Amino acid sequence: MKNDRDGKVATGADWIIPILGAAFATYYLISIKDLAWEAKISGVFCAVVLFLLIAIFALRTAIGLLRGTHYLELRSLYESHKLAVVRGSLFALTVANVALIPWAGFTLSTFGFLFASFLWLERMTPRRAALVAAGLALFGYVLFILILRTAFPPGPFERLVAALTGL
Repeated sequence: MKNDRDGKVATGADWIIPILGAAFATYYLISIKDLAWEAKISGVFCAVVLFLLIAIFALRTAIGLLRGTHYLELRSLYESHKLAVVRGSLFALTVANVALIPWAGFTLSTFGFLFASFLWLERMTPRRAALVAAGLALFGYVLFILILRTAFPPGPFERLVAALTGL
């Protein structure tokens, strides 16, 4: 992000996603011990690529700080109230979505997350938000549960479809 401070690039706030990504990748690597070897290989590959990209980003940032072309600043996280509300809302919706997956299942929790996001963040009409969220949630159901057989906790929707179709 460019700033008016002598043409230097602000860095600091842009480290939040790499830090969260590294934390998630570490958690995933710890949690895959009981999975099939294919999942372990995929997880390790993705984690290695992610850690490599974070290392490159860290090196780029360190070089920029040493050369004086970058400076540390976190102000861009909270520079406007509206932006802080949007970021906080998205974070709260994400946490709620993850918390609801065990009870609502993948499809309904995804629908709820997308529907709320479209209403609150995109300011869509309720009808349009419901249609788009339903379409994306159904696409996710077909892709992740029917085709890829991902082991998400089944919710009411998944149990109903299984009972009606045997899938």
